[in-house]
Amino acid sequence: MSRPEAHSPSRAPSASAGRFIVRVARADDAAAFHALVIEADGALERHAESPDASRATLERVERSLAGEASDAERGYLLLLEDCASSEIVGCVQLVCSIGLDQPFYDYRLGRIVHSSSRLQSWRCHDVLYLCNDLTGCSELHSLYVRRDARGMGGAALLTKAAQLFIATRLTEFAPRTIIEMHGVRGADDTSPFWEAVGRHFFKVDQRGAERLVAQGRKAFIAELMPKHPVYLSLLPESAQATVGGIHPEVAALARLLERDGFHFENHVDIFDAGMVLEAHTHTLNGVANGREVVAEEIDPAQGAGSWWIAAGEGAGFRVSAADGVLIEERLRLSPDTLRRLGAESGSVVRVLGAA
Repeated sequence: MSRPEAHSPSRAPSASAGRFIVRVARADDAAAFHALVIEADGALERHAESPDASRATLERVERSLAGEASDAERGYLLLLEDCASSEIVGCVQLVCSIGLDQPFYDYRLGRIVHSSSRLQSWRCHDVLYLCNDLTGCSELHSLYVRRDARGMGGAALLTKAAQLFIATRLTEFAPRTIIEMHGVRGADDTSPFWEAVGRHFFKVDQRGAERLVAQGRKAFIAELMPKHPVYLSLLPESAQATVGGIHPEVAALARLLERDGFHFENHVDIFDAGMVLEAHTHTLNGVANGREVVAEEIDPAQGAGSWWIAAGEGAGFRVSAADGVLIEERLRLSPDTLRRLGAESGSVVRVLGAA
């Protein structure tokens, strides 16, 4: 019989990613999560800035885990925890089906052709249509890492954890998954697109409109936004240039998501025209390429590779990055890694090679 081959992924997560774990939020995380929402200062625009709203989010997670949530409210919150300090330093939220309780609005980028055979003239115009095309999709949103924890692999760990979590409850998620990216802003931190479009229809600024959405008051979008196509050629060039763009601070995240299977399909955010990335859920990297293996408590020897590793399920789900040696269907991990994951030798874990 030939000798078993040891498999190692070719590219590793950040060396410091192992200092974090991602886990499912619990009821006693309400204060820490609320502090994160306040610190984000608008970056978590789906969340109202009140302790009651944070508690309500965690209550929905509990109902979802228990199988008691409706299709419209089912969703999960994953938290990024610093293993050394036990502080919550980031989060990402997963919604199983958007737009079932209140409409989910975005703009679809399309074209209208105006032509005259008599004048032998035609013009092709890029336009934005207000639509509900993404109703029923699953969504990743509120992906945030505290500033003092950035650059250490936390965002990558959250994105991989979200995909690995979806893989454990795949039947709850829709065939398509989306994530909205923050759009381009000017030097004064305002969105040129908002100033050119939204400003004319609302009595509040962009942040004020986002706060209304966070409070669940979404009907005003359909009531106040223009019902007819928005011709991009009628907007200032500064606004035209932002359509389908992304904020420089999330450019690296967008590239990471694209490598995991997300892509742009001509939908943009209604407030700042930032691109909406979409993916077929079952083809996402962490869903399609994760594999279940048995963990072994053996300190990895020479030739160990780096892996994203998920252990447990439901409320006990945990993910971390770690070195390990995969031989056939057994992954050799250090005792420290197993403790971090809440696993033990002989536990079944789901692993994803770094790419």
